[in-house]
Amino acid sequence: MIPIRRLVPFPVFFFRRKIRGQKIPLLTSFKITYRCNLACLACPFHRRAGEAGAHMSWSLATASLDALRLRGALIVVFEGGEPFLWRDGRHDLNDVVAYAKRRFPGVAVTTNGTFPLDSPADILWVSLDGLKESHDRLRSGSFDRVWSNLRASRHRRLFVHYTINRENRHDIGPLLERLQDIPAFRGLTVQLFYPYGQGEAPLALSDGERKAVLEEVIDMKKRGLPILNSAGRLRAMISNDWRCHEDILINVDPDGAITPGCYVKGRGPVNCRACGFSPVSEASGALDLLPGSLKAGWSIFFK
Repeated sequence: MIPIRRLVPFPVFFFRRKIRGQKIPLLTSFKITYRCNLACLACPFHRRAGEAGAHMSWSLATASLDALRLRGALIVVFEGGEPFLWRDGRHDLNDVVAYAKRRFPGVAVTTNGTFPLDSPADILWVSLDGLKESHDRLRSGSFDRVWSNLRASRHRRLFVHYTINRENRHDIGPLLERLQDIPAFRGLTVQLFYPYGQGEAPLALSDGERKAVLEEVIDMKKRGLPILNSAGRLRAMISNDWRCHEDILINVDPDGAITPGCYVKGRGPVNCRACGFSPVSEASGALDLLPGSLKAGWSIFFK
């Protein structure tokens, strides 16, 4: 049974946003470090690991979480770099997650999956970008380690997150079939590669490729495969004609900068036409009370 303390803040949030008109954020992208043990072709952030302020201290992490709580945020997703690499003195990622769980009803970690998938976070998202050949090419030859950790995990809310690009767009269906054999696997979420133009590989989908692959994903969902994105938001992302409530998102970077709005702000050039960030699309849909987006959020955070 889901604790009431986790459920109550969400209707309160909708009341404050929809009735009182308060522009409070729902979802936090919390980059706790840029350090990473991989050098993924699609990622610009590991390239910043040597910068000043590329790794948070414990005191800055907790102060940032306290500031987010004051702003009204409900969900915190720890990212990197690789968040399981984060340490400061005697503190590790589990300490930061535990601190966050005392303050927020939803706490998640997005990881490259090369570390044991054991965390007090409510949700673990593992980045897996194709079958072995594709994933190894895109993510530093890490497939076997990730697969082994997925098989060993007993986390109760374990999801795979798949970033679709022009090299792995044909692997989604075959990978989903294999994932059915993972005992802890609860479902797959997808987003589209975003071109930051900061040294990552040229992996952006053409308009035709984008349309074709999203239609394939929608068809897989209709056939009952465990894709958690809503069909409506996937369809809207073909031409990116969905209404973006960017103020539903807030971002934290390892230097402690807190930036409301678009995930890309402060991290690269913003090009709405190229947006592939399905979490923002779903959160915007939920704010508009779209049934598919509300169901997707329920399936991920509560079901």
